[in-house]
Amino acid sequence: MLVLPIRRSSRTAPVLPATFALALAGALVFLVFTSGDRAALNAAASYYIDSGLAELEIPRYLQYLTQSTDSDAIDRLTRLERATARSVGRFADPAAVIEVLRGDRSFERDLHADKVITPSDTGYAEWKRDREHFDQLARGALGDRMALSGESWHESWRLVTYLFLHPTAPLWLSNLLVLLLLGPFAEATAGAGLFLLCYLGGGAFSAVVNLLWTSRPAVGDWGALAALAGLLAATFGAHPMSGRLIASRHRFTVPGLAALVVIIGVEAMRWFLVGRVAVDIPADVSGVAFGAAFAGMFKLRDSRRARDLAPPARSSEAGASKESGLARQAREAATRLQTRRATELFKELVDLEPRRIEHLCGYLNVALLGPDETVLQDAALRLLWMRVKSHSDQLRKAFLLLTQPNVLKVLPIDEHLRLARRLVKLHEDAAALRVLDAILSDSHLRQLYGRQLADCLLGIYTGYVRRRLTTLAGTIHSRLATYFEAPDNLGGLPPATRPPPTNVYASPLPPSNSRLPPHS
Repeated sequence: MLVLPIRRSSRTAPVLPATFALALAGALVFLVFTSGDRAALNAAASYYIDSGLAELEIPRYLQYLTQSTDSDAIDRLTRLERATARSVGRFADPAAVIEVLRGDRSFERDLHADKVITPSDTGYAEWKRDREHFDQLARGALGDRMALSGESWHESWRLVTYLFLHPTAPLWLSNLLVLLLLGPFAEATAGAGLFLLCYLGGGAFSAVVNLLWTSRPAVGDWGALAALAGLLAATFGAHPMSGRLIASRHRFTVPGLAALVVIIGVEAMRWFLVGRVAVDIPADVSGVAFGAAFAGMFKLRDSRRARDLAPPARSSEAGASKESGLARQAREAATRLQTRRATELFKELVDLEPRRIEHLCGYLNVALLGPDETVLQDAALRLLWMRVKSHSDQLRKAFLLLTQPNVLKVLPIDEHLRLARRLVKLHEDAAALRVLDAILSDSHLRQLYGRQLADCLLGIYTGYVRRRLTTLAGTIHSRLATYFEAPDNLGGLPPATRPPPTNVYASPLPPSNSRLPPHS
């Protein structure tokens, strides 16, 4: 079962390469690369029993557990007694015996340090030889080379490899289910790069906490999954995320805190089915804390991706319906040359959706047909001060319309320069030069806006040089040499950082002495 996040601006689910890559990697490791580990472990377990190592070590390990103050000692003791129950002279589950024994790193450390079986014990030399051979057999498993333990912590690459190691099928399947539930939302929220960074970082952090808190080796990506849950909970909180099942078109919403409910629910199920030993509380707490801190560090709550995953509000749907009706009426009025009504309708449209280019261009077109200079100025300023990442062809044509004399007449000089800068970015150099030359011809304006004028001319000159248009570059160079003989002494007003007051802000128009006369 896979849940796909749905963005507000799209009806299709985003591509989730990182989530699918992690799920595939975990499946390959479990089903292919570590599939032979069980056979290798059984062979090592058989040797452990046949060589007599079990008869010598297990009684001492039982005694060690009964005297241990470790919180996991009772669970290990229960599992060991169940695995060592004899049936027709054999242990019930030799492999389980090895898993319990090798999972206790504190006992293993004492055993290899000759503190459990000492050189003074009878048969020490034979035990040492058999023990070394058994260790060689056990180390043949890939899982043993991927797991992270107190003895292998210096091999830093294990902080990543242990995440893909799942010793049992139920553990792998439950972790895979959580990844497919939380991963798509986390990746859609943070992006593939930050998603992987949170997953790997959360897994590494929880592994370090596990090594400091317990003596058990770290296997599985539960700490990384808890980090994804912390990321979603910190980013969305009680606010909803929008998604759907992979085989359904029905959209549903779920709060960000539901990610924590998933983590707690799976842990409760493991406690009920397996016991306390299957629950990894240090990984839960450290992973969630890491994910929450990660979301705060990268300010994911305020990111565009997170806002886009929120479902559209009913008021927004009503506004979209109203906008559609107004757009239809505005186009009909413009077609019938009902300029006044078309202007009012387009004005209402741009108030509803100030970033819609088609509405802004429609507003400018009907304003050009009417006699009201205030409306024309308002339409021009809205276009000039709109922030866009890329300029469409429609926007390019609108900026070219702004170079008409009747438009420049109603705009302050600062806005002439802003228009010139926009045209330079669009490589509309001829139109930009017409605007700049009109200002350069006035010595007072040339002195007042010297720095901005020189920057615009330099932008055109650089573009010509890059395109190897040497003749045109020479004309710009001559302008720079003529009007700005000492570039180090250029002064003038800096570019405006706020739009001038217009009827939009219920303020009077700029003074008339800040406008240029109409161009011929």
